[in-house]
Amino acid sequence: MSNTKELTVDVRGSLCPKPVIETKKVSDANPSFIITTIVDNEVSRDNVAKFGKSRGYGVEVRQDGKDFYLTLTPDANPVTAARCEPMNYGNRVILMTKDYLGEGSEELGRNLMKTFWVCMLEADVKPSKIYFINSSVKMVVNDSVHLENIKKLAELGVEIVACGICLDFFCVKDELGVGSITNMYAITDSIVGDNIIKL
Repeated sequence: MSNTKELTVDVRGSLCPKPVIETKKVSDANPSFIITTIVDNEVSRDNVAKFGKSRGYGVEVRQDGKDFYLTLTPDANPVTAARCEPMNYGNRVILMTKDYLGEGSEELGRNLMKTFWVCMLEADVKPSKIYFINSSVKMVVNDSVHLENIKKLAELGVEIVACGICLDFFCVKDELGVGSITNMYAITDSIVGDNIIKL
């Protein structure tokens, strides 16, 4: 009889990215366990399955009524060991240019931004720096709905830097809640030589 331990992650009623994030947390803490994640929608089913395969798990999907049971079985190869490696910081720098994601609906973009920071916290590879310019500086002030997650990124070693001119423009310089203040020359000098991602 197998001595492999099993854990269940019941995330029925939750939409992505929560099912993937909760599965990842259990996976990170228990890399040798068999994990069964229960979801109740096809998008979560597909995303949890992709996550499992990307981590080297064997993935089996079973449907019972409206619910999907995804059994993630660790593979006996070095991939599983990779989940225990220390935090990985990429060589990329993110330039945040506004306080919402994408174009079109700003309301939708602000909701997407909330999800973005949650996903960034859970990502295996973190950026080395995040610069905030224009209206994106509103995300690093004391009353920001994003502040807690951005603070956690800073605690993990991600450098958080806000544009001083932009903070002054929005009259929030005294309300900076995380990171440091710099100028556009320093930001420009940095991003010209770095692997930059603009959002």
